[in-house]
Amino acid sequence: MLKIRNLRKEYMRNDRKFTALEDVNLDISSGDFVNIIGRSGSGKSTLLNITAGMLTPTLGSVELNNNDLTVKSDSELSRIRNDEIGFIPQGASALQSLTVIENVLLPYYLYPHGGDGEGYAYYLLEKFGIKNLADSYPADLSGGELRRALIARALINRPALVIADEPVSDLDVNSAREVMKIFSTLNSDEGVTLLIVSHDLDSLKYGKSVYTMSNGKLLHGNKLIE
Repeated sequence: MLKIRNLRKEYMRNDRKFTALEDVNLDISSGDFVNIIGRSGSGKSTLLNITAGMLTPTLGSVELNNNDLTVKSDSELSRIRNDEIGFIPQGASALQSLTVIENVLLPYYLYPHGGDGEGYAYYLLEKFGIKNLADSYPADLSGGELRRALIARALINRPALVIADEPVSDLDVNSAREVMKIFSTLNSDEGVTLLIVSHDLDSLKYGKSVYTMSNGKLLHGNKLIE
């Protein structure tokens, strides 16, 4: 499903070249549940943002279902992100002026989609135990409840791949466990493909594969991915 090849990302920092990613390679098959861990500044978020088509790499390619994202226009990438990638960014990213159900439905209404979007949104909220909060605003939700709403938003268009950047970093232990169980159930029961970045080692038991980012390089166990 996802093929990342020779990915490199460079920035200029204080008139010096800084390499955030260096020759990163990764294959993810349909139905995988991949965790990437690493210290802050190791390149994890940069990798996710390039994978989701929100950053352009300096070199390399990212293919989603044999479609190279690195050669697409901004408008093409926007549609691909909307339809094929469910992205859960780090921190709270809900629109405070919209209710929970409106936040969940937002990607559905950005582009024309068939089917009963509203019905599916309520189904997701019920599945995640927060249907009673559909008409509430994000400020009224706990951290765990808000994260579940953001997961529902990421799933509303039934994407091929769900990407989450530190999805439990700001949650207490119990809420973090509940969120990771949701991811695990989505993967095991519905076959949702997951790519999750986290520094929370407790969350690793819910995935199928674990990689480590270190100084812009990706390792599987202690082995560099080539």
